[in-house]
Amino acid sequence: MLVLAQNQNQNQVLPTYVNFIIGGLSGAMGQTVTHPLDVTKVRMQISKVSLIESIRMGFQEVGLRGFYIGWTAGLLRQLTYTTTRLGIYTSLYNWAQAHFELTYPGMVGIGMISGMVGSFIGTPTDLVLVRMIADIKLPPEQRWNYRNAITGLIDIGKTEGITGLWRGAVPTITRAAIVNGVQLGTYSRAKLTLKDTGFFEEGVVLSFLAALTSGFAMSLTSLPVDVSKTRIQNWTGSTKPPGIIKMITTIAQTEGVPALWRGFLPYFCRSAPNAVVTMICLDQLTQLYIKVFMSDE
Repeated sequence: MLVLAQNQNQNQVLPTYVNFIIGGLSGAMGQTVTHPLDVTKVRMQISKVSLIESIRMGFQEVGLRGFYIGWTAGLLRQLTYTTTRLGIYTSLYNWAQAHFELTYPGMVGIGMISGMVGSFIGTPTDLVLVRMIADIKLPPEQRWNYRNAITGLIDIGKTEGITGLWRGAVPTITRAAIVNGVQLGTYSRAKLTLKDTGFFEEGVVLSFLAALTSGFAMSLTSLPVDVSKTRIQNWTGSTKPPGIIKMITTIAQTEGVPALWRGFLPYFCRSAPNAVVTMICLDQLTQLYIKVFMSDE
């Protein structure tokens, strides 16, 4: 990732706090652009309907505004989860690159660590996001009815305890390890590979192609865990929700293995643009900071 700025000037490394700020801003931009696809994906995973049916039902029941239900939770999630994961990844990447030659497995490993830490911090907002989106598919008496992300967090803390804010933390962290390891590691590796061909230089086109590649790889590997995470976080039964392995096994046995990839199209259509917007913003904001604040160094 910091492949971007450092390739322009190997001696320029951004301050650690700037890495976190830029990561958060980039994530917020990506979330805002792709939130309707996030809403569609969650509804498909819960209601078990097709993409077209999910979109049609959404328009019928809540209209266009319904595709931005939970946006405050999604935005708050990015300001916690993405700020942390991209900030840590960028800082660790710079440090590792300065001390030894990074391989693809090393990039994936750094991405997994970054994602796990960021995910733990962002789990409460992710929980609220899933529930706000899922409300439309629940009977009125079972709905969570959170007005916004903040009231949702407060309500969960009061009714389910502080630990309740981390319901689904294990599958969320598991998913984040896969997502960030594959996405960030593949993004960094793809940029280097594409530049080595001699056909691409640092810029928006290179960032776009690398992000699209990483988005596809990430979607394919992480969706089964994402489907299971959504089911666990939206669990309304009187019993304790099953663990991630049990949920994956149950879905495969009762609905078939392909059900683990239910919602792949909206998931990819959300993940790819989200990765593209986030990573292009990350690259461009990094280069802008260097140009404005570090050009004389």
